[in-house]
Amino acid sequence: MTMFLAKLNEVLASKKTFISDQLNLVSVAFALLINIIHWALLFIKIKPGNAAILLHYNVISGPDLVDKSVYAYIVPATALGVLIFNSILSAQLFRREKIASYFLSFMGIPLQLIFLAATVVLIRINE
Repeated sequence: MTMFLAKLNEVLASKKTFISDQLNLVSVAFALLINIIHWALLFIKIKPGNAAILLHYNVISGPDLVDKSVYAYIVPATALGVLIFNSILSAQLFRREKIASYFLSFMGIPLQLIFLAATVVLIRINE
């Protein structure tokens, strides 16, 4: 337990920049990798264009939104926007509050996975 606290104090007292800190770099890079996979999977399965695809399915009433396939790309674009905003906010917090910065950095990974799951469902309902 004391070794953990010593390491925690060392990390919190360090004067590294946001991106040179290995924990932040790994978490942001992994979230970005998930987002790139997200874009690639969507591009392979659903080509952008004017073809009509099912964009939303309601269990009770069935399909309720059919529109252009280019609108499917709003999901990974939103995920990328959230990742960029989250990273900028985390970098700003890193100077004052490192624990909050780490929390924001690591929350980018599950957030990207949730958006990826939404895209996988979107792809599956259009197969």
